[in-house]
Amino acid sequence: MIKSDEIHGDRLLPSPCFGLFDNAPALTYSEGTVLFKQGATARDVYLLEQGLVKVIFLDPGGEEVIIELCSAAGTLIGDTCAVLGKHGVSAAVVTRNTRMRRVASSSFIELIRQNAEMSWQLHKLHCVQHSGLLDRAAQLGYLSVRERVEQLIWGLSRACELVPTPKGLRMQLPLKYRELAQLITVSPEHLCRVLGVIEKEGLIRREKGWLYLIERDKLYHNRFP
Repeated sequence: MIKSDEIHGDRLLPSPCFGLFDNAPALTYSEGTVLFKQGATARDVYLLEQGLVKVIFLDPGGEEVIIELCSAAGTLIGDTCAVLGKHGVSAAVVTRNTRMRRVASSSFIELIRQNAEMSWQLHKLHCVQHSGLLDRAAQLGYLSVRERVEQLIWGLSRACELVPTPKGLRMQLPLKYRELAQLITVSPEHLCRVLGVIEKEGLIRREKGWLYLIERDKLYHNRFP
């Protein structure tokens, strides 16, 4: 999954592939919508405009393993699968009012073959994605569980709607604790224990299914949330 804009420092620059979606209508997808199934032929590529999509893999036992969360506007979903011809993963929309545009994989592939500049930009963006995935893998080794939990909260705060309240910035978690724990390779029980410690220190507050960010800027974070 990549962004349709080139990362250049802290800015995003327009990419040639963005224009491919200009004539595609923006559609709203309901929570739980399956975009494609693992092993199926790649038929479409999606451009995310709003919302959150989880990318999952089904292990041999049929259990879902979350690989990535897509939340940035301009993220392409299914592009690498289109190039390969089939889906190695399954993706499902997990938040309400997720809005995306869709084009046929055949149109996407045709543009890559005919447009050298777009092909080059796509290649660079895949390299950016690969670098980010390597960094995330390394973090599992050098970050403490506490740091991984705080960075997870920080990343979600950038993806989810934040509502200012007297108690802090209110955020509804888009995933269950079990799913959040998968993203940072800890058990749900350990995740809850660490959240409890952070809450006792006054950085966050949990109440009736909501998470309040009291001291958001004090949470650990780096440039790969």
